[in-house]
Amino acid sequence: MRALGACTWIYGEGSLRATFGRIAAAGCDSVELLGEPGRWTTPEVCRELAQARLTPVALTARCQVPQTRRDLAHPDASIRADALDYVLDCLKFAAEVGAPIVQMLPSGETRLAPLGTRDQEWRWSVEGMRAAAREARRLGIRITIEPLNRYEAYLVTTMEEALAYIHDVGSPAVGVTLDLFHANIEEPDIPAAIRAAGPRLWHVHVADTNRRGLGQGHLDLGPIVAALREIGYSAAAVLEIAPPEAPLLPDAPDAQWDALLDRYVRESVAAWRTAFSGVPRA
Repeated sequence: MRALGACTWIYGEGSLRATFGRIAAAGCDSVELLGEPGRWTTPEVCRELAQARLTPVALTARCQVPQTRRDLAHPDASIRADALDYVLDCLKFAAEVGAPIVQMLPSGETRLAPLGTRDQEWRWSVEGMRAAAREARRLGIRITIEPLNRYEAYLVTTMEEALAYIHDVGSPAVGVTLDLFHANIEEPDIPAAIRAAGPRLWHVHVADTNRRGLGQGHLDLGPIVAALREIGYSAAAVLEIAPPEAPLLPDAPDAQWDALLDRYVRESVAAWRTAFSGVPRA
């Protein structure tokens, strides 16, 4: 495994310096930035990455609707255009800060049904992703699409659908992210989904089945790691932990919540590295 990191969004609204410091202190060597290009300047990001000795491995799109107009599958052409502009901005920012991957969702997050027909929305999304892929190739960046579970999205929820989608996009610049939390809900066999993706699997999000840190749920990590070894996966794994304690502790001091999250990240780093060190290479 080349790199092990954490997503910045799980740390809330803290400064880059504070967030990167916590990620590095937990034992990570890389980071996945929230896909909000206007939130930070390129020099600021590069400076803080160097200070924390972290490598940027991805930007992750934030496509919640209706809070944003970031929906490549929407029947409204102006909304699709805004979504394309958004991913193009993310690609440019990723190139500037040295992140090799931008994640983009095929449809708006939290939209659970088509507004037109599924076939229409699939075609619209594929057309938009093709346009984004052309710019990605020009910039030397890759795009991954992430299947989300059925309670958070509808157009692409499984690895089978993700592979059909990238087949229709037809670009060598577009591959797949596997999120172990979502896969636990949607995939009957996570190692089989990994093997099906094979060389098109370019990014992995890590959390246990309840989205706590590894070891807090019932994820069977051994066969997953073995399948990643089998396909020769050598890209990054990124912790995307969103523990359910957060909404249950609205009055808890920030320090209490921060300490819990930091513990989950530290334990997950240790569990992931132990799992990889204990599984023979294929």
